[in-house]
Amino acid sequence: MVPTEVIQVSRPPSLRQSTHRRLVNEYNRVLGKLLALQRRQLWPHMRRAYEHQFLNRIVRIRRQLGLSTPEPPVRRSYRTGEAALFLGVSTKSVLRWTASGFLVCECADYSADRYYAVEELHRVRCLLKS
Repeated sequence: MVPTEVIQVSRPPSLRQSTHRRLVNEYNRVLGKLLALQRRQLWPHMRRAYEHQFLNRIVRIRRQLGLSTPEPPVRRSYRTGEAALFLGVSTKSVLRWTASGFLVCECADYSADRYYAVEELHRVRCLLKS
């Protein structure tokens, strides 16, 4: 899901007016950067990195504004990048939380791939909301 429209949403009662205005302005600014990214000449891996960074920020803002956010398809486990999208944070945050023990992963014996259980991601998501 790549949003393309500028949002104008009413303020939820739990947000201050200045916070709401700041979030809407930031959403529209990040959306503009995401759309301008299509016109830039970048290496494919850099384009993907910027797209993920902008989309994760948009998901976090939508969550703060109380709007719907994309839900990934239901699976038993997610890889690092998919877990980051599920939580709305960067992959570096997921790896840092794994190293500190805040987020638990399962590693395959034969490779360095990390797999995160859905229950673990829901637990961390609830902790991030509070």
